[in-house]
Parts: sequence; C-alpha cells; structure tokens
Amino acid sequence: MPYEIIIGFGSDIYQHSKMVFKASRQLGVSSFAMLVRALNLRLISTPVYQRLKNQADTDYTEFLKREAEKKVKNKEKEKPGGPNYFLLQLNRNSRLFTQTVLDAFHGGNIEATLASNLLNVQVNKFQKLEAQLYG
Repeated sequence: MPYEIIIGFGSDIYQHSKMVFKASRQLGVSSFAMLVRALNLRLISTPVYQRLKNQADTDYTEFLKREAEKKVKNKEKEKPGGPNYFLLQLNRNSRLFTQTVLDAFHGGNIEATLASNLLNVQVNKFQKLEAQLYG
C-alpha cells in the first residue's frame, strides 16, 4: 500500500482500532497490515502500535464469538432433513403434467426412460412421486 494513501487518511485514524478498521476496509487490507505499514513508515510509535494491535485482537475475538453464536442460532432454526424431493418435483413439473406423464407411462404410450427424463425422477421412485400426487 503506497505511502501517499496511508498519509491521506491523516493521523487521527490511529486513535482507536475501530477507526483503523474502517480505513483499512476502504483500502481492502486488514487492520493488522495497515498497522504494520503505519509502524514501518513511522506514522505511529511502537507503544501506539501495541495498543491498537491489542484492541484489534480483542475486537476480532469478539467478532468470532458473535459469528459462532449466529451459526448456532441458524442451526437451531433449520429443520432436519429438508424438504421432500418428490413434492418439490411435483411442484416444479405441475400436478397435471406429472399425472399425464405417469398415465402415459402406465398405459404403455411412452417408455420408462422418457418418463423418467420428463419428470426428473428415477423410474424405481415413481411410486413415491405418485404417493405425493395422489396422497
């Protein structure tokens, strides 16, 4: 990151780690990279660097805890097993189309492979699809 870009933010961003974070996001770099660069360019002193780095570490740890809590909440909300595949296929294909294809298959008017391709269901699973259709 060029010297001019870091200077352009001014020294006031090095007052708190949240201000460094905001500036680093604008540049597309991490807070830590920006702090190291500022230290190397002697824009901040070593004690200021240490203080900001510790604040950034603490902020990051809190962020990880919040993300873990969100993940746990999302897992609790999820239903186990997901939706019924055959019901989804029935809704995608429409009930009338599905019934027409199955009737043509059972009547011998179309082959099993064609019916399977049209309905996107394996032939040996037609009974489960019919259970959703008529059940």
